[in-house]
Amino acid sequence: MNLKDLEYFQRLVKERNYTKVAEAFKVSQPTVTYAVQRLEEIFGTKLIYRDQSHKQLTITPAGQILSQHISTILHELYVASTEINRLKDEKIAFGLPPIIGNYYFPKLSTQLFEHDLMNQINLVDAGSIDLVTMLQRGKIDLALLGSISPIRDHQLNSHLLIKKNFMIVVSPQHPLAQRKSVAFAELKAENFVILNEHYVHPEAFKMMAQQAGFEPTIIYQNNNLNILKGMIREQVGIGFLTEIAVNEEDHLVCLPIEDTPQPHFLISLVQRDTATSSSIRQELIGLINQLAL
Repeated sequence: MNLKDLEYFQRLVKERNYTKVAEAFKVSQPTVTYAVQRLEEIFGTKLIYRDQSHKQLTITPAGQILSQHISTILHELYVASTEINRLKDEKIAFGLPPIIGNYYFPKLSTQLFEHDLMNQINLVDAGSIDLVTMLQRGKIDLALLGSISPIRDHQLNSHLLIKKNFMIVVSPQHPLAQRKSVAFAELKAENFVILNEHYVHPEAFKMMAQQAGFEPTIIYQNNNLNILKGMIREQVGIGFLTEIAVNEEDHLVCLPIEDTPQPHFLISLVQRDTATSSSIRQELIGLINQLAL
């Protein structure tokens, strides 16, 4: 079976036009036609129906099934190519979201230097949502990811390391700063500044709001944690962050949320299920697991 035949067919399913497919691949239209015919011979069934009178092209049920599998095949081949090319690079591409990176990496870096591994690590900084996609595509080797539920993906191997709480974060001058804790329902009149969809926080925030029975006022969303902290300090709004996102130097007040149940911030070590093992990778994983104890 010719890989190009699969690529032509998949593009034809999308375009529904032989001429456009031929132009996209810079081949003649008969080349695309013969590719479809070869596939139909291999599978012994009609994959595409052409109504010449109405100039319409219909994908048969068999063609639709084949298209779904081709999508998986082409994706896996792309990932395989990416991973094989990455073998030429001796460094481990290690994904770290900013919040988890700020919490873990200062401690981890000490161990990396002691074990002479720092030069073997290439850090990739992005939100957890984006890093999952990079893992699925073979762009990175492993990552520490945040989530509000265990990461379940047939392509990924996930190991839960630690569970943290979400907090309401306010300026020391805010009236709530004198409280020991707060119920989410008490925050109806507050303006919120929160992280955007590249992080897991908005999903947890939405769950809390739905449980409390009101629509919070979000006046600003950003992927820059330092900007949000500055806005909270200036009382532009209050924040919703995992407890590891805030430290003493931020001069902010973190209030536990009284609601039960509530989502938690889960930190997991994640890698592709088919990832090639190496001594460097195993040593890095060992150091990460030790820090989580």
